[in-house]
Amino acid sequence: MSLDGQFEHTGYVSVTQMLEQHASAFSNEVAIRQKKFGIWQEMTWLQYFEETQLIAAGLLSIGIEPGAHLGIVAENCQEWIMAQLGSNFANTVPCGVYPTSPANEVLYLLTSAECSLVFCEDQEQVDKLLEIRDQLPLVKKIVVFDDKGLKNYQEPDLMTLDALMALGKTFLEQHPHAVAERHALQVPNDTALVVFTSGSTGLPKAAMISFENMWHQMKLLWDTVPAEMHQDILSYLPLCHIAEQAFSVLNAIARRMTVNFGESLRTIRTDLQEIAPQMFFGVPRVWEKMQAEIVVLTSRSGGIRQWLIKAAMASAQARGEQSPDDWSLSERIRFQLWYWTIYRYLLNYLGLRKCEIAMTAAAPISPHLLAQFRGMGVPLVEIFGMTETTGAATVQPFNFKCAGRIGKPGIGVECKIAEDGELLVKSGIIFKGYYKNPEATANTIQDGWLHTGDIATAFEDGSYSIVDRKKDIIINAAGKNLSPSLIENTMKASPYIKECICIGDQQRYVVALIQIDYDTVTTWAESKQISYTTFKSLSENADVVALIEEEVATGNKRLARVEQIKKFVLLTKELDHDDGEVTATMKIRRSIIAKQYAAQIEALYEDKQIA
Repeated sequence: MSLDGQFEHTGYVSVTQMLEQHASAFSNEVAIRQKKFGIWQEMTWLQYFEETQLIAAGLLSIGIEPGAHLGIVAENCQEWIMAQLGSNFANTVPCGVYPTSPANEVLYLLTSAECSLVFCEDQEQVDKLLEIRDQLPLVKKIVVFDDKGLKNYQEPDLMTLDALMALGKTFLEQHPHAVAERHALQVPNDTALVVFTSGSTGLPKAAMISFENMWHQMKLLWDTVPAEMHQDILSYLPLCHIAEQAFSVLNAIARRMTVNFGESLRTIRTDLQEIAPQMFFGVPRVWEKMQAEIVVLTSRSGGIRQWLIKAAMASAQARGEQSPDDWSLSERIRFQLWYWTIYRYLLNYLGLRKCEIAMTAAAPISPHLLAQFRGMGVPLVEIFGMTETTGAATVQPFNFKCAGRIGKPGIGVECKIAEDGELLVKSGIIFKGYYKNPEATANTIQDGWLHTGDIATAFEDGSYSIVDRKKDIIINAAGKNLSPSLIENTMKASPYIKECICIGDQQRYVVALIQIDYDTVTTWAESKQISYTTFKSLSENADVVALIEEEVATGNKRLARVEQIKKFVLLTKELDHDDGEVTATMKIRRSIIAKQYAAQIEALYEDKQIA
């Protein structure tokens, strides 16, 4: 059965049913590649399905009941999605936890979701769990993917994934229909996945995503993203984040894409170059990092080569601010000239030379950065979505022609602006609610409309733009509403600025805490023969401060006077998840930062002459 038939004619199909169909119809087609010891190992759709069956059977064999919640604490790997879908075949609910989360945060997440079993990646994650083991009475088993270093562990409830699958194999030999019977209990409104919100403004909440939510998301992506079947994608962003779930699980299974898992986040550059995916998704920080890499590469080039790259990027910036459909003949000729002399090699270096579909979401992105990549020939579009919309809700057209930055609502999605400017969304993609938190659910979903918490602007062509998070809007001393995201992203267009946190609520002017981009600033400092020893010494260097002053001045030129940053201070350390300054997804926790840097902020407002 074709996917067109599933979506257009037969109606709802769950993600597990779709995997089962692929295993039957495309048994020898490659579904997953995982790199181990420098070699890409392949797994077909049939093998993928069979492995999930063994995991499901293993869960049944150790007495895991239908509806049980199972934690997954691991970096992206094939075992992650096998554990996820194996759990679904057993009619249980996977709950992803960020592997970078400290033990106290893991404890809170597993406890709030009431997990009775936890899948772990390796010794590091097992040690983290054992540290809090006595505070997790509901957890009956810990299942580890990679048991290296665990030979002498005596924890009775610890077992390997291989051992669980071996139990499953024996169980299926004795009860051949047990998994199919358990899977048959699945209904569309069952919770398929628990995704924790980022917790940027409070404690994370356990959002329940149903199988029907997932189907609507697959349908939306199928309709709005013009990608071909069976392409290559790289899975590297955390699978416990809804964006990567929509991209590497739902979209991938819908289009029978080959999901590639590298050895680690540290190898992403090599992995991208080797795979050269036709479709690539990155949060804004990923695109900012790529932009910074081009700056570093340019600075390390000499003479005519450096001049050529700078000229090519300036050309891309100017040309990328309009749709390719509107490029003049001379612009098309210039693009071809720069493509074959510069862009092709830069994109090959970034791993994007074959990229036909490029997307960004999860946070606002600088329009200048968008223009630069588009001018190089990368069709980068913005998507708006959140955990509570199971991924994408609006998508920018791939010809970039729309008035609003986040595009138009996807198929089956309704949007409207509330009286206070908040964006409201209604659709089958709207999540079920927060696990055992009816009050938060009632505040978020009212009369079927999801209250996104984002202030937005609607345009006549049916598209939308996000102004900022409702809670983050700055109201200055004159009563003027300011968007910190707009100001911050304008500054982060600089390759030398990694983070910018604006402050100005009830104040006469805007100030900022700025974190330098260590990679690009160190390259700049070395080119100027500036000595430094640590991040702190580099940030405190007078020449570096002067560099950032120039970058802030450049950014201020793009802002209205009231939005301009009047004073700033450079942070002497990188913002850290363990210190509570950012979430696991690297979102800024503004309230915590405001408290931790209160003295520095107060000092920025000592000058009474500035207005």
